[in-house]
Amino acid sequence: MIQTIFQKKNIYSIPTDIKKNVRILLVIFICIISLTIFQDFLESNRNGSSFHFSESILFKTIWILFIPILAMLSRILKNQNLDSFGKTAFFIITPIIIHLLILPFVFLFFSVLFYNGRYDIYKILSYTLANDLYKLVLIYSVFVFGYRYLSYKLTDIISSNKKPYIENIIINNGKYNTVVEVSNIYQIKADTPYISIQLKDKKYLHKETLKSIFAQLNHQNFVRVHKSTIINLDKVVLFKSRLNGDYDIFLNNDAEIRLSRTYVSNFKSKFKSTHQVTI
Repeated sequence: MIQTIFQKKNIYSIPTDIKKNVRILLVIFICIISLTIFQDFLESNRNGSSFHFSESILFKTIWILFIPILAMLSRILKNQNLDSFGKTAFFIITPIIIHLLILPFVFLFFSVLFYNGRYDIYKILSYTLANDLYKLVLIYSVFVFGYRYLSYKLTDIISSNKKPYIENIIINNGKYNTVVEVSNIYQIKADTPYISIQLKDKKYLHKETLKSIFAQLNHQNFVRVHKSTIINLDKVVLFKSRLNGDYDIFLNNDAEIRLSRTYVSNFKSKFKSTHQVTI
């Protein structure tokens, strides 16, 4: 089984990255909190009312909670592959719900501690939903989509700098070891706990993950078309739309493969770079 050195190093670098992310988040949200407190001060002067610094700070609790939740979300996302809209939406909606559940109790604690319990949970939650829900949706959406975009870019950079790419895969089958040339591979599919390596007229099972083998292939020739499928662009004959965002890809061994809408843009870009396209 072929293993990648990069993956091992990445595991051990997580704590350092998390500390750096927390420091960055801390600076960002301190700036945001300072700005919003200043806005409260200006609004009080405009209305001719008294400005209470401590009360202004209390209503900024929503910003303080972003720091630990985003730090934890960053750590979780390092072990996730956001390869579908459903998974991406899950990592946006879940922290929003957690934030909304935790906020009233943190707010209530400080209210009881410093303001004799002036604010109850219902008032806090209703105020948050009415005035701050868009902030939660916006910040968590930008964070997750930004992570997804940067992780794809990082994967491409790492893959493009990693030389040489493997040219052969040794497949063990009992007492036999078969050498398969990568250039002869048509498609590779996840077949847990194995991967299925399809040649023109043969198929082999290989004990490795799809993510691991993909990291070792030349991404100019091999491209992901589904969360469980990689294909060799050199074997593609044509592809056509299903009119729902997905496509069908046809290989020169008569295989028909689904191209998920998540990977359409990347596939088309790589396909044009490896094939002469005429209009």
